Amino acid sequence: MALLLKDKPRTAARLAAALTEKGYPTDPQTMEKSLARLTKRGIVSVSDGVYRCICEKLDASHYSESQLLDLVGMTQGTVNGTAFYTTTPPPSVSSRGPGGS
Repeated sequence: MALLLKDKPRTAARLAAALTEKGYPTDPQTMEKSLARLTKRGIVSVSDGVYRCICEKLDASHYSESQLLDLVGMTQGTVNGTAFYTTTPPPSVSSRGPGGS
């Protein structure tokens, strides 16, 4: 998500709109919460509601905006109304059966 803000800083609402236009419905308030977490971690900064990626480690990324929107959209999900961004769902929604021996 931070990579989407590297070359094109935007508000949470604009980022949510870009994902929605790409076919991944996204709530701006949920996006705001996710961006707030990235801000606390020092990955993005915010000024006047506009978020910008400030993580220098992400400078070498060569993904297009379309690819990044797909990556974020495809890995976005919710569990009990809480958004998460990951490549695999949390154990509570895993499709695998119960563990055992």
